[in-house]
Amino acid sequence: QMSSMTNLWFIVYKLRPSTACVLHTHSMYAQLATMLDATETSHELHLTHLEMIKGVGNHAYDDKLIVPIINNQRSESLLGPDLERVLVQYPKCNAVLVRRHGVYVWGDSWEQAKTQLECFDYLFESAVRMKSMGVDCGVVPVHGQEQDQKKMKIHHHENVEQKTDKKKDDEVAIKQCSKKRSLEEMENGHAESTTPYSNGNRNGSGNGNSSDKK
Repeated sequence: QMSSMTNLWFIVYKLRPSTACVLHTHSMYAQLATMLDATETSHELHLTHLEMIKGVGNHAYDDKLIVPIINNQRSESLLGPDLERVLVQYPKCNAVLVRRHGVYVWGDSWEQAKTQLECFDYLFESAVRMKSMGVDCGVVPVHGQEQDQKKMKIHHHENVEQKTDKKKDDEVAIKQCSKKRSLEEMENGHAESTTPYSNGNRNGSGNGNSSDKK
C-alpha cells in the first residue's frame, strides 16, 4: 500500500528536481516552533545569526532563514496544494513546517536530507528555547560579530579621515614655510644687489668722488 504522503513526495520531486530523498518527522520542537506566534497566524518562521543555519544549505550564519509554515489538515494527502504553493513562493527553502504537526525536509541524497533535518531540528529547539528567554530568533542581535565589525569599520574610517586631515595640514604648513623662505631669499637678494653700490661702484665710479679726478 502506498503512503498517504506519496503525492507530497512527487510535488517536492517536481519542484526541486535535484531532490533524491524527502524526510518527514513529528518532531516535538518542529511542532512547537509553529506555535511561537501566540495567534498562530504566522506563515513563516524567521531565524538569523545562529551557527547551525549553515547546515541547512543555501544560507550563511548571518542570513535570514525563512521556513514556511502551512496549516495542518485531517489527512496528510490534503497538504498537497499548500505544499506546492510554498515551494513556488520560497525557492530557497528545503523544509516546510506543518502547524501543530511536524516538518518535511529534503536533500540531494539521503545523507544530505538527514543532516539538514538534524540541523533544522536543532534550530527549532533553539527558537523555542530563545522564546522562553525573551529572545527573538529572527532579529539581528544588538551585540555580536556583525556589530563589532561595523564599529571597526567606523573607527577605521575615522582614523583615515584624521590621517587625511593631518596630511593636508602638513602640506599647508610646508607650503607656508616654502613661501616664507622664498620671500626671505628675495629680500636678502635685493639687499645684496643694492647695499654695496648705493654710493657708487666698487672702483669709485658713479656719483662719488674719485681720487684720480683732476
